[in-house]
Amino acid sequence: MSEKKFNVLVSDRSIHPSGIDLLRHSAELTFLEGYARPAVFAAAVSEADAIFCRSGIVDASVIDAASKLKIVSRHGVGYDNVDIAACTRRGIVVTTTGEANSQSVSELAIGMMLYLGRFIRRANADMDAGLWERTSLMGTELFQKTLGIIGLGRVGTRLAKHANGFDMELLVCDPYLDADTVAKHGAKQVDLQTLLAQSDYVSLHLPLNSETRHIIGAQELSQMRESAILINCARGGIVDEDALYTALVEQQIAGAGIDVFEKEPLPAGHPLIGLDNVCHSPHIAGQTAESLVRVSLQTAENILTVLRGEKLDPGFAVNPEALTD
Repeated sequence: MSEKKFNVLVSDRSIHPSGIDLLRHSAELTFLEGYARPAVFAAAVSEADAIFCRSGIVDASVIDAASKLKIVSRHGVGYDNVDIAACTRRGIVVTTTGEANSQSVSELAIGMMLYLGRFIRRANADMDAGLWERTSLMGTELFQKTLGIIGLGRVGTRLAKHANGFDMELLVCDPYLDADTVAKHGAKQVDLQTLLAQSDYVSLHLPLNSETRHIIGAQELSQMRESAILINCARGGIVDEDALYTALVEQQIAGAGIDVFEKEPLPAGHPLIGLDNVCHSPHIAGQTAESLVRVSLQTAENILTVLRGEKLDPGFAVNPEALTD
């Protein structure tokens, strides 16, 4: 007698086939097209045992329409597009992929620091225009500069490791860690105000929630050095984009590296596009060949672990309390 197959709803087709192939042995897969709004999810979720969720919005209306759902498995580490409270009330576990994309995201953060600190955008544009201008392109090294990391989770920890390789001084603001834990990563635990005032580079590595939304606003930007650079490879809503635009055009800070925005895809004519002191990218921090294989496989493995009734590593669970309901 063949094993009963699970029903898995897949948010879109832009997923590395490694995880999809793993699921095909044990599951019937239904794919949604494009960026799925709640109504699209809700119309397709009634028979689903699991949602393989890379994009789209899984809100309470989707959960209400899901009579058999046991897991929403996020493809990545962010989960602000999933209603965690609604899932928890129904005993539906929400998972992320842990370390799977930490290397890729932290590498892009370092790359943005180098790009902005060495004026690579302007140097490239000058040479494209036939200019050979060296004296005005006086960059700065990362060596012995101070990096402030806000949020020392998986990505923040990996970034600290890279920064240690550049002999950077590390400051960390993370209220969920004690000073001894932070010190193990070669860093000093400080409050947010101190970090902003003393850092040459400030890199954000936080989830987006009610506590972190606009945690960097006009007041925080005014506390940064005029020579400082802000990096955001976490979530767009963490930074007040209007305040950031003002800080950049008024040269309150030297520059910003931005991979994530409050509204994605970015609307045409967004004010942060086109500024000489901004390095921007379309939410690609985790978009590497290596990362996408790891993330796809871990997303699928989380689904199979839960649906087979096996023990899930609580480090992958956003709401581990749902596992015991």
